[in-house]
Amino acid sequence: MVFYYKYLKDTLDVIKAVSGAVIVAGGSGFSMFAAEIMKDEPRIDFGVFLEGEVTLPLLIENISTPEKAASVYYRKDGELIFTGKGASTDVNLLNAPLRAGMNVGGYKKARDAIGVETKRGCSLTCIYCVYGFLNGKSLRLRRPAVVADEIEALASENGVTEFTFVDSMFNVPKRHAEEICTELIRRNIKGLSWSAWFSEKNLDKEFIELIKRAGCKTVILSPDGFSDAVLEKLGKHITKGDILRTHDLLRAEGGLEVSYNFFKNPPGQSVKTFLELMAFFAVAKAQMGSRVHFEFNSMRIEPHTGLYSTALAEGIITEADDLLYPKYYTNPKTPYIETIFNALLRLKELRR
Repeated sequence: MVFYYKYLKDTLDVIKAVSGAVIVAGGSGFSMFAAEIMKDEPRIDFGVFLEGEVTLPLLIENISTPEKAASVYYRKDGELIFTGKGASTDVNLLNAPLRAGMNVGGYKKARDAIGVETKRGCSLTCIYCVYGFLNGKSLRLRRPAVVADEIEALASENGVTEFTFVDSMFNVPKRHAEEICTELIRRNIKGLSWSAWFSEKNLDKEFIELIKRAGCKTVILSPDGFSDAVLEKLGKHITKGDILRTHDLLRAEGGLEVSYNFFKNPPGQSVKTFLELMAFFAVAKAQMGSRVHFEFNSMRIEPHTGLYSTALAEGIITEADDLLYPKYYTNPKTPYIETIFNALLRLKELRR
């Protein structure tokens, strides 16, 4: 797990050492802990809460009267003030990111470092996820032609050959994803491949064939649990049957890498479900070899989530805990499962 807040502090050290510039912080990580970060780091002058495309220019125009801009944190006479949450952004009124002055080449070296957004918002109910808080529960869809324009510009102007769709789930709603893929196929952009996060519910043979024709090379799945009981406690909208059905489809379809994400010891985990997950891992690796990848992660407890309430009720955290500094959930009935996972992962690292 990477704790990014330390890097923010290191960056502030560098800025303050060489400059007296006004410092504005923002982004998803900041927005989750906006008040906490502003109180912890007095070197930050202003904070942009949630979406910044409208807020930041307005703040810059009113830097000496920040109360005129919604969604801004600032200080006055030693007191931290929040101007109140602004309206959600119309994603179809936004221009594509200006990448002309950026060293895009540096991003090409890291996998999935270049992202394209097709929508904002998430209507799913996963208990650990903050997307609903950050982007809202309602989906705001970008027009497929506008998405394709951005991708085409990445290829022609920046020489990008690989990118990832950064949506919480690319194929929710399925029709929107189909329209984007159809537009990419129509434009026939040469030498371009991509990855995305997918919902098992909306994956079928015809759709898999469509995304392959549109340039998809990696299907990323995050079932997180491997039993109906665990999936229900996680607030997932899928069943174990969906996981197995999708696996069979992807195994039969060559030319795609598949990446699975699971939690080590989520709510509802038992010895039986743990062993079933390990059996699925072994069978998938035997059947698909290097085409399939697995990530086993701990569950970070974050505010504005159902997991926060679960961890609070189970006594894993208290209301006084500062979650800016990571705390993790592990099912208190089976803590040894996480210990086993960690030992296996360390053994894997030692063998490299």
